[in-house]
Amino acid sequence: MAQKLTGLKIRARRKELGLTQADLARHAGISAPYLNLIEGNRRPVGAALLKRISAELNVDVAQLDGGAERRLVQALEELAADPRFADPNSTRGNAEDLVGRHPGWSELILGLFRAYEDQRQAVLALADRLNHDPFLGENVHQMLTNATSLSSAAEILAGGSLSEKEQRRFGAIVQSDVARLSATARALLGFFDSAEMRVRSATPSEHVDAFILQENNHFPTLEALAKDYLQAPSRDGFRDVSPMTDAPDDTPETQRFALAKRTARRIGSEAVGEIVHGHSALPSEDSRRLAEAAIYSYLAGAILMPYEPFLEAAERHRYDIDALCRRFGVSYEQAAHRLATLRRPGAEGVQLAFMRSDVSGHVTKRLPLPGLPLPRYTTACSLWAIYSAFQTPGITVRQYGELPSGDRFLFFARAVDKMPARIGYPRKLLSVMMACPANEVGRVVYGDGLDLEKAAVSIGTVCRLCRREDCGYRQEEQLIAGPALSDKRRMSDANHS
Repeated sequence: MAQKLTGLKIRARRKELGLTQADLARHAGISAPYLNLIEGNRRPVGAALLKRISAELNVDVAQLDGGAERRLVQALEELAADPRFADPNSTRGNAEDLVGRHPGWSELILGLFRAYEDQRQAVLALADRLNHDPFLGENVHQMLTNATSLSSAAEILAGGSLSEKEQRRFGAIVQSDVARLSATARALLGFFDSAEMRVRSATPSEHVDAFILQENNHFPTLEALAKDYLQAPSRDGFRDVSPMTDAPDDTPETQRFALAKRTARRIGSEAVGEIVHGHSALPSEDSRRLAEAAIYSYLAGAILMPYEPFLEAAERHRYDIDALCRRFGVSYEQAAHRLATLRRPGAEGVQLAFMRSDVSGHVTKRLPLPGLPLPRYTTACSLWAIYSAFQTPGITVRQYGELPSGDRFLFFARAVDKMPARIGYPRKLLSVMMACPANEVGRVVYGDGLDLEKAAVSIGTVCRLCRREDCGYRQEEQLIAGPALSDKRRMSDANHS
């Protein structure tokens, strides 16, 4: 679907600039007839050619390669896989066709789903609090007690047989009970009107996801800012900083990152504000606040791991994360995330997806790749290395996996501790997984020793979207019936038989 839209986008942008096919073809180094085939979606356009065309059209490659539409398709497919809406007897058609023909309506469908989720979560939270919150029961009981006391005092006063002193005493009781009743009522009003009751779905987080993906997880302004800071005469002694003494439970790597983040906030507030405010992918204050936190962390990483030295070291060590940790004095997660940001045009590292999950399967960060959608609303395939890494914390688990589409990726993951162990509490582990396309496995140390012809494990993405009918790890019925293998894979099998 993304490829289908690419030709249309090239044609629209070319006409917007007033260029003829001959003009654009000449500058891009291809023939006009070939460009005509590309614009008519009768020929694919490779990555190198697309870069040349985007440069001539003065647009980012991401605006032409259909990345935004691809993410929209993934979101719709996840929505369709939700058991609440799944109907195996219905024929919905293809999500790609819907996005390709009606992108506006596709966005509206997702918007309605998010609004529905907001309301559903609010109702569930309210029901839970009504049924289980001790605050509500205690205050209702207090109101009944105050009302009973008021009723008794009022009956006595109405009898008319009290002395003046007794009337004053019972009047004071009535005033006291009225005051307590009023205070309880105000507390209940505050309970129902509190910010905690305004439960919302993860829309701000989704906006931040879209923002980071739209920027290809690379911010040249922040890279330049970090470089200028590191080259300037040191005024704060950051480069020679020792671990801070006010956080004894934190590792030296965590302390250095915290200090780098404080430095990032000090030197980068103006640049961060310009990046975040007004960005089309960040429509709400909550999403902008989350995005600011994310790119302050990005800037801190750029300070600790400068782009050129880090890329050079990554290539020299063949993306060995442990070697990079030792070289730059950072944690496993910090180095892994920095690897996913090496996307400067002309100086790109290996294409790497990044995914982080807790032990429940909740995905707390995701940076997908073309052909490798990472789930947002649900857990991924249980066969993925990100989950098996929890079985051996601290040890890197690697896996060469093949998706039902026939696309193959090298996955490598490690479960890391996020806080020191505490007596009586389980370890707080997060699993950090990276993945690279099959054609780049040779550049990565984690592919060494794997027999790529025999090592491929058949995996899926999300159970309800996976078409592998014979999978022994399936947890849910598939939503869309179909062959377990792609045409590409069946043709490959036939050629080898």
